[in-house]
Amino acid sequence: MASTDLSDPPEPEPPPLAWQVVIADTLTAHGVTVAAYVPDTRLQPILSRLAENGVRLRSLTREEECVGYAAGQRIAGHRPVVLMQSSGLGNALNAIGSLAVPYRLGLPLVVSMRGTLGEANQSQVPIGRATRRLLGTLGIQAFPVRSAATAVEVTAGVLTLAFEAGECAAVILEPELGGGREGN
Repeated sequence: MASTDLSDPPEPEPPPLAWQVVIADTLTAHGVTVAAYVPDTRLQPILSRLAENGVRLRSLTREEECVGYAAGQRIAGHRPVVLMQSSGLGNALNAIGSLAVPYRLGLPLVVSMRGTLGEANQSQVPIGRATRRLLGTLGIQAFPVRSAATAVEVTAGVLTLAFEAGECAAVILEPELGGGREGN
């Protein structure tokens, strides 16, 4: 007797939002060769586009592993990017502060914000509130993206700081962009 699968087929992934495509294409245009990341719904369309553009992807389980992997790639002469949710920044601080910053590895970070505007999960709020201050304490400049119109300029500027000046810098993906838990 044949079995019948009564479950609904999985819904197809929604198309990427304009800002997600712009950020991925800007990363590629500025020579990013590898992306280290912890999986996140909001970052997935960026990662998919990077893969389409020929950028190698390295999925890791913890954010400090992403920093360590990216540091090794940078030392080897590649141009990595680290993508993470703000709630994982706390995990990555020691690796950033004891490896990437003092050795001027110039790692660009793309940080998807949680714990800010419209957040209902109270456990996300403390790190969300502290993200910019934590980065700033380590001397890392953080630049917000609130619309697709500013995505190219901010992303390109962060990559210049990282790859040309040797400074870690962060693109902060604000909730107003949509594409995450808010269902946009």
